[in-house]
Amino acid sequence: MPLAEKPDFLLISEFDHPAAVVGELFQRKFGHPIPEWKHDVVAFVRTRDGTLVPMSYTKFMPFGSMFLVGGCCTDGRAFAHLDDAQKAQLEAAGSAMVQVLRYGFQRYADRCDAFFGYCGDARAWEVDLMAGFEPTGHDKLLVHWHKPINAQMKRGLVAMAQAIGPF
Repeated sequence: MPLAEKPDFLLISEFDHPAAVVGELFQRKFGHPIPEWKHDVVAFVRTRDGTLVPMSYTKFMPFGSMFLVGGCCTDGRAFAHLDDAQKAQLEAAGSAMVQVLRYGFQRYADRCDAFFGYCGDARAWEVDLMAGFEPTGHDKLLVHWHKPINAQMKRGLVAMAQAIGPF
């Protein structure tokens, strides 16, 4: 079943200095500060009173002819700011993280041949698949092919991403 459009109350943007906005969230989820590699994407929910509350975050890092996608996290406390109708809209759209990933896939598509993710969490794996990632056949390694690439080039990119290890 196709996902609904991104809800209007979900605002997504790239940030030059995300630590002030989602640094505490990242520290809580991963136990260390946000790495200094670019590009940082944040989803905010706009509450009924107009307040912007950070909800989801991820990084897109250029690496050769690919982008590595990592640091995906969502602040569950942000859901308390949504009413039931907004929660239903967000669920129909997949999730805030699905929308963040799709935003990055579109925004950076002209800069790479593929996007790679490394995921060890079962729920995050499901979200990644909803966003458009697919398994590579290597444990925890996912790929999003967004343009035609020949099979030999795909194998080479997968091997390069696999050689990096967890990211």
